[in-house]
Amino acid sequence: MATYMIQSLLKTADDHMEHSPDDFHAHSHQITYEQLVRTYWCCFAQDCELSSGARQHFALSFRQISVPLPISDSDFTFGKSTPRLRPADMNCASLHAMGIRLGIDQGLTLVTRGFDIFVRILRFANESRRDRARGSCSSSMRIWNTLKEELDEWRSLQDITVRYPETSAPVHVALGYGELFAYINLVYFMSILFLYRDCLLSNPRASDLPEMEGDDTAEAIGHLFVVAQHIGAILSSLESCATPVITPYAGFSVFVAAHINMYGTVCPGRYPGGLARAEHEKKMNFEYLEGLCRFWDVGKSWWRTLQDANRFYETARPTQQGSVSDRPGHLTLAGTLDEYGDIRVSRPDLPAAQRRTIAAPAASTTTPTMRGRSTSAARRRSILELSEHGEFHDLETEMLQWPFIDETWAVGFDTGW
Repeated sequence: MATYMIQSLLKTADDHMEHSPDDFHAHSHQITYEQLVRTYWCCFAQDCELSSGARQHFALSFRQISVPLPISDSDFTFGKSTPRLRPADMNCASLHAMGIRLGIDQGLTLVTRGFDIFVRILRFANESRRDRARGSCSSSMRIWNTLKEELDEWRSLQDITVRYPETSAPVHVALGYGELFAYINLVYFMSILFLYRDCLLSNPRASDLPEMEGDDTAEAIGHLFVVAQHIGAILSSLESCATPVITPYAGFSVFVAAHINMYGTVCPGRYPGGLARAEHEKKMNFEYLEGLCRFWDVGKSWWRTLQDANRFYETARPTQQGSVSDRPGHLTLAGTLDEYGDIRVSRPDLPAAQRRTIAAPAASTTTPTMRGRSTSAARRRSILELSEHGEFHDLETEMLQWPFIDETWAVGFDTGW
């Protein structure tokens, strides 16, 4: 729908949007022109948001679009005529030459460019996993570095006043920009998260990990933990200001962060703040998604997936401290979510006697549940039940790999958006 709206805008405007705005001399025409421009870029950002991870992504390239970017909110409000940026100008060389650093007043421009980068990072995370399976690691790493450079450049263009946690959310709530501030930072945090998940989680041996701009493995895992905390913190801060952001994209951010925080409860030694902080962050993530379910159907799929994930990690916690990690086996967890948000788990057929033997420890695990839902029918799987004989991998690495998200996850939006 967003794509159709973009095409309709260009047709209705008789392609004037792609011409110079100086062609419109009358003040009323300038306002109309800016309204069209803003609608166009809102549709572009929405299309990126809706199609994140989808197989068929919007074909337009941000830097090749000839429609100019929106002017600042204050210039638009007061009807000031001001020089316009083009998508090709969104780089350090151009903006520094103009003496421009983008603040919350240019929030729509920042979000638009951010979503353009994020959707390509998520798409890369899906495709590079398949490339590695075919032995194309070197090309994947080149693309990883290019995307990381784009993301770092986009962040460097932002004024410090729009960066969290350097600037707090309540400041922007007071100005009426709380949600926009959240989106700028959520897009950045999610991009960082998927970049480092792709680099770490798809390489089970530490010796196979490529160089990541000087970061070693421990530092990269630290990025994941810190970003997961920031996602929950910024949304919690806005909620405390009575301006909660309850949207599918925010929910997806919390859904992904929750898996990182659950991993932190199993391996708290690397988690900033230890086990207590990891448990607190996980609890906050669950509470947010529980609230999201009241507004968006897609939240229910994420909630069900988190219940399965939590059972997995609760079972893994005692296993991580026991003797199972010494046996030559590892979890067989497929790297996908299906269209219902359930995790596809590949399990070997076990003898009936072995299934009865391993059922006991799994039955003792408990998990938080959504109000009004019974846990009696919930599926409980032990680590041993999910294991198979094969090449040894560290249990920590296997837990970090779950779940990956591929192009099918966005199908859930069909019922919830």
